[in-house]
Amino acid sequence: MARPQNKEEFRRTMAEEFARVLEEKGGAWKQEWSGGMSAPRNGVTNGQYRGTNAFWLSLVSMTEHYTDPRWVTSIQVNDVKHRYHPGEHWHIKAGSKATYVEYWYPLEKNEFKAYTWPEYREALRNGKSEEDFSLTVRYTPVFNANQIEGMKPLEKADVNPDVTMDELVKTLSETMEVEILTDGGDKAYYSGAQDKIHLPLPGTFTDEYAFNSTALHELAHATGARKRLDRPMANLFGSDGYAYEELIAEIASCFMGADLQVMPTEEQLDNHMNYVRSWAQGIRENPDILVKAVRDAQQATTYMEVKAGMLPEKEYERIERNTVEMKPRERGVDLER
Repeated sequence: MARPQNKEEFRRTMAEEFARVLEEKGGAWKQEWSGGMSAPRNGVTNGQYRGTNAFWLSLVSMTEHYTDPRWVTSIQVNDVKHRYHPGEHWHIKAGSKATYVEYWYPLEKNEFKAYTWPEYREALRNGKSEEDFSLTVRYTPVFNANQIEGMKPLEKADVNPDVTMDELVKTLSETMEVEILTDGGDKAYYSGAQDKIHLPLPGTFTDEYAFNSTALHELAHATGARKRLDRPMANLFGSDGYAYEELIAEIASCFMGADLQVMPTEEQLDNHMNYVRSWAQGIRENPDILVKAVRDAQQATTYMEVKAGMLPEKEYERIERNTVEMKPRERGVDLER
């Protein structure tokens, strides 16, 4: 991938690739009851990529068959001062192509000076105003750990063979006040009228990830309730609006799935994609649809992270201040997995 010239080109490329994968995979979604790899993160700082970057790197990992969620910059690879990986000698494999990620940062208008986010917050505390800054973007090349020689192998978490509810799911159910009923039915869905989630029995799922990622999918639907994020959800099954909400919930469950105790298999990652592949044509015609869906999914994820105690309330309030207020919509639809 060549360095994008602007955000429109970056988003168009990402949307094209997403649509192509959905079309070429050609698989059908598989129900994971009788349901890989964790979310992309920096291989040095261990910080997780978010939003569009997280989705884009996951997509590239799938198409290139990368099995490692770690990504590093060329500066981190070269590391001439041995700050990032002391004792290790990293080299980019011959023929490897970079993948570009977006990095947004504050730019001081008068001095035309780039600030880091900590410097920006410090400047505001010292008397600068938000109007003194504008946001700008650059595109940074990164390489997957599979493209790097000399990196230590990824330490993978053990998978518990017994299918039980993850602590993250339990916490979200409690703090969001959404009861999860494993009542033995043959469907998984969020009932807007009841504000409850219905799931098949845990033991009927193929594995732990399948059960908990399905629960996260339904919890993501629940974030759209009027008393939470107030998304338009009163859509008939099969409508564009219904499909769009399904896309939001599936992307959010992918994001949140990185914090489960088990990781998805490549087949399960494929299954996430298959679930939304009916969106391929619409995304190709309007790349902004994907960007908007990822943004809405990130808002749902951020809400869930706060409820799970993973993100400070003040940070959430700051993010919400920058979110366009949505008008109330009619509620009561059942959203089925």
